[in-house]
Amino acid sequence: MMTGLSPQASLEEVLESFSIEHDVGTATLQKYLTAYPAFANEIIDLSREMARTLAEDEEPLSEYDLRLINSAVTRIQNAPGKMIIDPFADLSAQKMRDISKALNLPRQVLMAFKERTVVVGSIPQRFLSRLAELLQSSVQQLTTSLEQLPMAVAGSYKSDGKPSNVEKISFEQTLRDADLSEEDIATLMEEDI
Repeated sequence: MMTGLSPQASLEEVLESFSIEHDVGTATLQKYLTAYPAFANEIIDLSREMARTLAEDEEPLSEYDLRLINSAVTRIQNAPGKMIIDPFADLSAQKMRDISKALNLPRQVLMAFKERTVVVGSIPQRFLSRLAELLQSSVQQLTTSLEQLPMAVAGSYKSDGKPSNVEKISFEQTLRDADLSEEDIATLMEEDI
Protein backbone atom coordinates (compact mmCIF):
# COMPACT_ATOMS: atom_id res chain seq x y z
CA MET A 1 0.00 0.00 0.00
CA MET A 2 2.82 2.36 0.82
CA THR A 3 3.86 2.58 -2.84
CA GLY A 4 1.18 5.21 -3.59
CA LEU A 5 2.50 7.62 -0.96
CA SER A 6 4.93 10.38 -1.77
CA PRO A 7 7.85 11.15 0.55
CA GLN A 8 6.07 14.46 1.34
CA ALA A 9 2.82 12.73 2.40
CA SER A 10 0.97 14.25 5.33
CA LEU A 11 0.73 12.57 8.71
CA GLU A 12 -2.93 11.78 8.05
CA GLU A 13 -2.13 10.12 4.70
CA VAL A 14 0.67 8.05 6.22
CA LEU A 15 -1.45 6.87 9.16
CA GLU A 16 -4.39 6.05 6.90
CA SER A 17 -2.13 4.07 4.57
CA PHE A 18 -0.61 2.19 7.51
CA SER A 19 -4.02 1.42 9.01
CA ILE A 20 -5.27 -0.27 5.83
CA GLU A 21 -2.20 -2.45 5.30
CA HIS A 22 -3.05 -6.15 5.13
CA ASP A 23 -0.11 -7.07 7.34
CA VAL A 24 0.75 -4.58 10.05
CA GLY A 25 3.54 -6.72 11.45
CA THR A 26 7.11 -5.75 12.28
CA ALA A 27 8.27 -5.64 8.64
CA THR A 28 5.52 -3.21 7.62
CA LEU A 29 6.09 -1.07 10.70
CA GLN A 30 9.82 -0.92 9.93
CA LYS A 31 9.14 0.17 6.31
CA TYR A 32 6.94 3.04 7.46
CA LEU A 33 9.39 4.12 10.18
CA THR A 34 12.24 4.16 7.66
CA ALA A 35 10.23 6.03 5.01
CA TYR A 36 8.65 8.55 7.41
CA PRO A 37 10.95 9.08 10.42
CA ALA A 38 9.28 12.43 11.22
CA PHE A 39 6.06 10.54 12.03
CA ALA A 40 7.72 7.71 13.98
CA ASN A 41 5.94 8.36 17.29
CA GLU A 42 2.52 8.59 15.65
CA ILE A 43 3.07 5.46 13.55
CA ILE A 44 4.20 3.49 16.62
CA ASP A 45 1.19 4.73 18.61
CA LEU A 46 -1.16 3.63 15.82
CA SER A 47 0.59 0.27 15.58
CA ARG A 48 0.17 -0.31 19.32
CA GLU A 49 -3.48 0.74 19.23
CA MET A 50 -4.16 -1.64 16.35
CA ALA A 51 -2.40 -4.48 18.17
CA ARG A 52 -4.39 -3.79 21.33
CA THR A 53 -7.67 -3.78 19.36
CA LEU A 54 -6.77 -7.09 17.73
CA ALA A 55 -5.95 -8.62 21.12
CA GLU A 56 -9.26 -7.41 22.59
CA ASP A 57 -11.15 -8.93 19.66
CA GLU A 58 -9.60 -12.32 20.36
CA GLU A 59 -11.10 -12.71 23.85
CA PRO A 60 -13.35 -15.75 24.02
CA LEU A 61 -17.08 -15.15 24.09
CA SER A 62 -18.80 -15.50 27.43
CA GLU A 63 -21.30 -18.29 28.01
CA TYR A 64 -24.09 -15.69 27.95
CA ASP A 65 -22.91 -14.34 24.57
CA LEU A 66 -22.77 -17.87 23.15
CA ARG A 67 -26.33 -18.56 24.36
CA LEU A 68 -27.55 -15.33 22.75
CA ILE A 69 -25.87 -16.20 19.47
CA ASN A 70 -27.19 -19.77 19.52
CA SER A 71 -30.67 -18.53 20.34
CA ALA A 72 -30.60 -16.07 17.43
CA VAL A 73 -29.29 -18.70 15.02
CA THR A 74 -31.97 -21.17 16.13
CA ARG A 75 -34.71 -18.58 15.64
CA ILE A 76 -33.42 -17.74 12.18
CA GLN A 77 -33.11 -21.40 11.20
CA ASN A 78 -36.57 -22.28 12.51
CA ALA A 79 -38.28 -19.20 11.11
CA PRO A 80 -40.72 -19.71 8.28
CA GLY A 81 -39.69 -18.46 4.85
CA LYS A 82 -40.73 -14.89 5.51
CA MET A 83 -38.71 -12.40 7.50
CA ILE A 84 -40.20 -10.92 10.65
CA ILE A 85 -40.47 -7.17 10.40
CA ASP A 86 -39.89 -5.24 13.62
CA PRO A 87 -41.93 -2.02 13.42
CA PHE A 88 -39.82 -0.56 16.24
CA ALA A 89 -36.44 -1.32 14.62
CA ASP A 90 -35.80 2.01 12.91
CA LEU A 91 -37.90 4.19 15.19
CA SER A 92 -36.18 7.49 15.99
CA ALA A 93 -36.36 9.02 19.44
CA GLN A 94 -38.52 11.83 18.06
CA LYS A 95 -40.96 9.39 16.46
CA MET A 96 -41.09 7.48 19.75
CA ARG A 97 -41.99 10.72 21.55
CA ASP A 98 -44.66 11.53 18.95
CA ILE A 99 -46.29 8.10 19.29
CA SER A 100 -46.11 8.32 23.07
CA LYS A 101 -47.84 11.70 22.95
CA ALA A 102 -50.48 10.51 20.46
CA LEU A 103 -51.34 7.55 22.70
CA ASN A 104 -51.06 9.66 25.86
CA LEU A 105 -48.62 7.14 27.35
CA PRO A 106 -45.28 7.43 29.11
CA ARG A 107 -42.38 6.38 26.87
CA GLN A 108 -41.53 3.53 29.24
CA VAL A 109 -44.72 1.77 28.04
CA LEU A 110 -43.59 2.10 24.42
CA MET A 111 -40.14 0.83 25.44
CA ALA A 112 -41.83 -2.26 26.89
CA PHE A 113 -43.38 -2.85 23.47
CA LYS A 114 -40.07 -2.20 21.72
CA GLU A 115 -38.31 -4.66 24.04
CA ARG A 116 -41.18 -7.15 23.49
CA THR A 117 -41.90 -7.58 27.20
CA VAL A 118 -45.69 -7.19 26.89
CA VAL A 119 -47.90 -10.30 26.52
CA VAL A 120 -49.59 -9.83 23.13
CA GLY A 121 -52.81 -11.58 24.16
CA SER A 122 -53.34 -9.04 26.96
CA ILE A 123 -53.41 -6.03 24.62
CA PRO A 124 -56.88 -4.78 23.62
CA GLN A 125 -57.43 -4.98 19.85
CA ARG A 126 -58.40 -1.30 19.70
CA PHE A 127 -55.08 -0.25 21.24
CA LEU A 128 -53.12 -2.69 19.07
CA SER A 129 -54.75 -1.27 15.93
CA ARG A 130 -54.00 2.31 16.94
CA LEU A 131 -50.37 1.47 17.79
CA ALA A 132 -49.91 -0.36 14.46
CA GLU A 133 -51.34 2.64 12.62
CA LEU A 134 -48.95 5.05 14.36
CA LEU A 135 -46.03 2.72 13.60
CA GLN A 136 -47.16 2.59 9.96
CA SER A 137 -47.37 -1.17 10.26
CA SER A 138 -50.08 -3.78 9.98
CA VAL A 139 -51.61 -5.30 13.10
CA GLN A 140 -50.32 -8.70 11.89
CA GLN A 141 -46.72 -7.44 11.56
CA LEU A 142 -46.89 -5.78 14.96
CA THR A 143 -48.39 -8.89 16.59
CA THR A 144 -45.81 -11.19 14.98
CA SER A 145 -42.99 -8.94 16.15
CA LEU A 146 -44.34 -8.68 19.71
CA GLU A 147 -44.72 -12.48 19.94
CA GLN A 148 -40.95 -12.92 19.57
CA LEU A 149 -38.74 -13.50 22.60
CA PRO A 150 -38.05 -10.39 24.68
CA MET A 151 -34.97 -8.46 23.69
CA ALA A 152 -31.95 -8.84 25.93
CA VAL A 153 -31.48 -5.33 27.20
CA ALA A 154 -27.90 -4.33 26.59
CA GLY A 155 -27.09 -2.07 29.49
CA SER A 156 -24.29 0.41 29.37
CA TYR A 157 -23.24 -0.39 32.92
CA LYS A 158 -21.58 -3.42 34.41
CA SER A 159 -23.67 -5.51 36.73
CA ASP A 160 -22.74 -7.68 39.67
CA GLY A 161 -24.65 -10.72 38.44
CA LYS A 162 -25.37 -12.55 35.22
CA PRO A 163 -28.20 -11.26 33.05
CA SER A 164 -31.40 -13.20 33.53
CA ASN A 165 -34.24 -14.01 31.18
CA VAL A 166 -36.77 -11.22 30.84
CA GLU A 167 -40.34 -12.26 31.65
CA LYS A 168 -43.24 -10.88 29.66
CA ILE A 169 -45.96 -9.12 31.63
CA SER A 170 -49.54 -8.16 30.81
CA PHE A 171 -50.42 -4.88 29.16
CA GLU A 172 -52.41 -3.86 32.23
CA GLN A 173 -49.44 -4.55 34.53
CA THR A 174 -47.18 -2.56 32.19
CA LEU A 175 -49.56 0.39 32.56
CA ARG A 176 -49.63 0.00 36.35
CA ASP A 177 -45.83 -0.16 36.47
CA ALA A 178 -45.81 3.16 34.58
CA ASP A 179 -47.96 4.68 37.37
CA LEU A 180 -50.97 5.45 35.19
CA SER A 181 -54.18 6.30 37.00
CA GLU A 182 -56.91 3.65 37.32
CA GLU A 183 -59.10 5.78 35.06
CA ASP A 184 -56.44 5.94 32.32
CA ILE A 185 -55.81 2.20 32.63
CA ALA A 186 -59.54 1.47 32.31
CA THR A 187 -59.76 3.68 29.21
CA LEU A 188 -56.76 1.99 27.56
CA MET A 189 -58.07 -1.49 28.40
CA GLU A 190 -61.44 -0.87 26.71
CA GLU A 191 -62.08 -3.04 23.67
CA ASP A 192 -64.77 -0.81 22.16
CA ILE A 193 -63.98 2.37 20.33
